[in-house]
Amino acid sequence: MTNTERWNAIQQRQRGASFFYAVKTTGIYCRPSCPSRRPDPRNIVYFDQPDEAERAGFRACRRCDPRRTEPRVGLVTDLCRFIEANANRRISLAELSVFAELSPFHLQRVFREELGVSPREYQAALLCRESDPGKAVTYDIVDSPLGRMLVAESGRGLCAVSFGSDDAELEVWIREQMPLASLHRGTLSETAKQVIQALDTGSCELALDIRGTAFQQKVWKALRDIPRGETRSYEDLAKAVGQPNAVRAVARACRANRMAIVIPCHRIVRKDGTPGGYRWGVERKKNVLERERH
Repeated sequence: MTNTERWNAIQQRQRGASFFYAVKTTGIYCRPSCPSRRPDPRNIVYFDQPDEAERAGFRACRRCDPRRTEPRVGLVTDLCRFIEANANRRISLAELSVFAELSPFHLQRVFREELGVSPREYQAALLCRESDPGKAVTYDIVDSPLGRMLVAESGRGLCAVSFGSDDAELEVWIREQMPLASLHRGTLSETAKQVIQALDTGSCELALDIRGTAFQQKVWKALRDIPRGETRSYEDLAKAVGQPNAVRAVARACRANRMAIVIPCHRIVRKDGTPGGYRWGVERKKNVLERERH
């Protein structure tokens, strides 16, 4: 392979490539499919074997473990990253099968078990998300009973709600969530007021701009159907969307929710009734559940 071909393989996070790359600024070497952030190509050195990289003074990456046979763990994540890296074209199932080193049938099954959608549906959702780069999104950050709260609106409606310890943390969050949007900070006092009221009323009458796969949309609707003051397990939620075996996919959809309170993923608890995790902090989750019970 030429260095240009090697760099393309790194950009596409290609699995099974017969080379390794090291980054001079970190002193670490990786396999091309490593999920770590892509380095500056000017800082890369290529090697055919791990031994060569180590003799040159580089140490193995702990994330991709280049000395081991390429693992199946994280395969779906690798597939998603591959699809995202090639978002400008339609990727066939045959090409994904070659990338994953799996039969098309097995790949479809594994992908759907993890995400609740097929690779084609995932690509369609990605294209939908990227269909309007540069769309205007206004956000505001205010005080709330749960700490600093960010609310964001697009031309279609409320598109994000998040909580954090300070404004800087929340601004980093919104930029990570909407890297293609044209973001600017403004005043959304009335929007913020209605979201805060939803803490006590359990409902929000604002127009919503919810983007996600068909499966995610189904899960988020099921979350909003859970009565205030009640909770469900991931298993219960999977049954509610008609896919009782898709518990992991349901959990992923809950984690992808970027509208705290409005889409009440805080109402999902463990089987034993304990709160479990929450992307905005377990203490906030306990606080909201307690408010809803009383």
